[in-house]
Amino acid sequence: MTSPTSTDLRLSLMRALLGEVHPQLRTASIEADSPGQVVRVRFVYDGDPLPEVRQSCESAGTECLADFPAPWTIDEQHISCPVPERIQNLTYLVYQRCEGWPDA
Repeated sequence: MTSPTSTDLRLSLMRALLGEVHPQLRTASIEADSPGQVVRVRFVYDGDPLPEVRQSCESAGTECLADFPAPWTIDEQHISCPVPERIQNLTYLVYQRCEGWPDA
């Protein structure tokens, strides 16, 4: 397989997240390291994720990897970043929860 496009990456994670998003998940992002043939997925949580929340995101990571044939591998990152800490996303932000409405 040639290097995945930005569309390939974003659609893969979008599909994988269907039914797996929990309120504790702040963001999910993705990028590819083409020379290393690694798909990197980052899940950022509001605090330490509950076991079932992390398991859902691990399932999403597995679904992403299935979209890219061997020898591609996955680097799945699970990061605790409580509100209001700033989030460091990967290249393509696919999911971001609403964290409040601006004052009117």
